Amino acid sequence: MVYYFSGQGNSRAAAIALGKTLGMEICRITRREIDNAHAAEPPTPDEASVWVFPVHAWGVPRVVEEFIERLASDTPDGGAGSVHHMVATCGDDIGRTDRLWAAMIRARGWRVGGVFSLTMPNTYVCLPGFDTDSAELAADKLDSASAGIEAIASRIADNRADGMRQVTPGSMPWAKSHILRPLFNAFLMSPRGFRVDRGKCNSCGVCSSVCPMDNITVDGSCPRWGSDCTMCLACYHRCPHDAIGYRCFTRGKGRVHTPSDAL
Repeated sequence: MVYYFSGQGNSRAAAIALGKTLGMEICRITRREIDNAHAAEPPTPDEASVWVFPVHAWGVPRVVEEFIERLASDTPDGGAGSVHHMVATCGDDIGRTDRLWAAMIRARGWRVGGVFSLTMPNTYVCLPGFDTDSAELAADKLDSASAGIEAIASRIADNRADGMRQVTPGSMPWAKSHILRPLFNAFLMSPRGFRVDRGKCNSCGVCSSVCPMDNITVDGSCPRWGSDCTMCLACYHRCPHDAIGYRCFTRGKGRVHTPSDAL
């Protein structure tokens, strides 16, 4: 099974490409899937499990952590568990995301296989200095990622529990994942920063339909955000009228949506 979480579309495209190449089913992680994870079919020792997700603040997205914790286990008696592989999509680097994820997998009694990072178009825009890539750079990243997917799929097909690492940690990875990430999660994960340009919004409901957490309702003339937000920015990037922003940080910044067949 390929489990994936995606907002803007990078990880969804990677998951679909991997599922097609490996002949595996895919499962999108949403609030509904998280709530029902305890009743889902557990991973099996004779089939690889693949986790595909975007790097959030140099770590594993909160919703992926929650799904891993709740998913039914294949090792109720502490026996040898299934092999799990990680593919983390990122704009630049991942810090120590791979180590954080591996610790979660081992805590469930599962075994760690290959861990990979896949560079794809930048999506984070909610702080000064962060913006989407130029069209040319985004296209180059997708071309490289397409080739990377083939190599990753070949490695996952072996399904070995050897903890092979092919990742881009970047500079100061420990500080990014263990100092900056907790600060980010504590102070920059609030949906209260979202703003709606009422002159552009026509209450089409796209933001609500693409939210993986079912956290947005269109009440009257504009969307409203609940408290169950993971800052995936699907609402921002997928708004067809460019009506959604985040505080003052997104003014003049780009929006990008990676199609599901991009890879």
